[in-house]
Amino acid sequence: FQSFACPFYYEDSFHVITMFLSLFRRSVVDLKHLVSRAMSSCSIQTAKFAYVNFTEENDRLHLSFKYSANETVERQYNFNRSSTEQVGSVLARIALNISSREEKKVRRKKQKQKDDNAPGDPQDSPTELAVCLEYEGRSVPADATNYVAWKDGSILQIGQQRYSIAVNTPTIKNARLPKVIMAGFPVHPQVELENADLYDCKAIWYKSTLRGEHFPTDEVRRTHNKSFFNTHECSLSITPTVGDIGRYLFVILTPCVGEKQGMPVEVVSTTTVTTGPEYCPFDSRHCFTASYTDPGKFRCMSYNLLADAYADSKFAKTVLFSYCPEHALDIAYRKQLLIKEILGYKTDLMFLQEVDRRMFSQDLEPLLRSHGYCGSYTEKKSPMAEGVACFFRGCKFRAVDGCSKLLSSALVDEPALADIKHKIAENARLLARFVSRPTAFQVLLLEPLEKPGRLLLVANTHLYYHPDSDHIRLLQAYCCIRLLEWLRREYSERFGVVPAVIFAGDFNSCPAFGVYQLLTSGSVSEDCEDWCSNADEAVSGLRAVQKIPLASACGVPVYTNYTPNFKGCLDYIFYDYEQLLREEMVPMPPQEEIEKHEGLPSILFPSDHVAQVATLRWV
Repeated sequence: FQSFACPFYYEDSFHVITMFLSLFRRSVVDLKHLVSRAMSSCSIQTAKFAYVNFTEENDRLHLSFKYSANETVERQYNFNRSSTEQVGSVLARIALNISSREEKKVRRKKQKQKDDNAPGDPQDSPTELAVCLEYEGRSVPADATNYVAWKDGSILQIGQQRYSIAVNTPTIKNARLPKVIMAGFPVHPQVELENADLYDCKAIWYKSTLRGEHFPTDEVRRTHNKSFFNTHECSLSITPTVGDIGRYLFVILTPCVGEKQGMPVEVVSTTTVTTGPEYCPFDSRHCFTASYTDPGKFRCMSYNLLADAYADSKFAKTVLFSYCPEHALDIAYRKQLLIKEILGYKTDLMFLQEVDRRMFSQDLEPLLRSHGYCGSYTEKKSPMAEGVACFFRGCKFRAVDGCSKLLSSALVDEPALADIKHKIAENARLLARFVSRPTAFQVLLLEPLEKPGRLLLVANTHLYYHPDSDHIRLLQAYCCIRLLEWLRREYSERFGVVPAVIFAGDFNSCPAFGVYQLLTSGSVSEDCEDWCSNADEAVSGLRAVQKIPLASACGVPVYTNYTPNFKGCLDYIFYDYEQLLREEMVPMPPQEEIEKHEGLPSILFPSDHVAQVATLRWV
């Protein structure tokens, strides 16, 4: 600094040096700021994507991207075009749609300025928007077809914004949160996906702020005219607390397949968190299932969920379940209770009946998979779109084989049932009624990972319900057990080990009737009263015999189904008592808790059946 100091007196030199240092510091700060902004801009540019999905037939193209002009809020643009259309037409449409929207915004702004007598801004006039598509640094010819033009790694330039093209990425077609959200009950989004699986999606949950709450600015997002704070919950489900009552939920879902990501989708709940039941009787039952089972043991559950198709009808609301408040019959309400109850039993094997197709695909399967379960669904052949489902924990079992059958088809197609078919065919009315039933039969062969070399053959069904049909139910049960006998022989020969058997479900038959007798004692005589429950369809001369040693894991409780018009034991978990031992069972809820609300379902019980839960261990 001597060269600066020489021509001046000391005081002047001091001021010059001070000014120089100040300018130097400001230059460094400005340089850092510019570099920071450049890096930030660069990161934003590289993070911009436009997503292109072709239909399975490759005849349509779906293009989606988010665009904002002049740093305004981003808006999502979606285009559905023919794959054979020239790409130039699509680019022109993109420019037109964005320009039209911007022009509307400018007109609204000018009108507001005019109303307020404010001077206009010449920069508000819309400018022509340039849109082009590049690949490997060269413009894609305008006459190229969409199917040829849009490739991974292409660049779509809209004005000054550049988008990297991602083709056939995982895509969220539709997403929503439940319309009923209650404190203490798990919540998960219902998502319709393309090229992806919900299990692989990423989630970030937010909750709306309440009056007087303050959070760091970088933790808050503003959307739908509400402020939401980041909960840092990243699982597919979240359980609101009592402190969340009155809040909205907001989740950002990003569809993924491996390292490939699709366009994030934001979903805001349409309702706030409300007060749920503080106590449900299944909470007490959960005390017996506080942890998962030890090695060598496994817990089973059989549960008829009461399909929405049967609870949502006018007849159900006014006659069958007239004692139950209508809101408690709504599947949106019952679903919250069902999911909490099912998860709380910490089972290793689940046998579910009356499972709505949509509830399986959008709720049970994705949610239970996120908790380590593998599941399969078998639908009845009926217009009600419901069936049976089986889930097993992937850390306990491995699926070896499986099959699903409609009993009506099995009677005709399976050689193992030929003698039963011959007997039924002796009565034309009986045959017609049997084959008209949509009853499903679901079978899985599992290998217990803790007992390699052993096999477990599990089956699930829901037998015909009609009061005059004891003979149909007994025939259905006989067909099921005969199929299980045949499969057990087949698997024994194939794998060199006799599988243990579990047969569970809603059998719609009390212990005093033939179904229970056949499965637990091994035979039903030809003069059993069940064969004649309908005189026109009577079964004559049939003695049913089976050789699998079975016992009921939950015994014979007074009821598993409880309504004002019927109370009885209909649900069972039958197990092979030569290879398995019952370790414990979860007690039934006290009858007085049910009678408080006249019957099932109620505001505290989500189904008209009670889940049967028991723990078994290998001999």
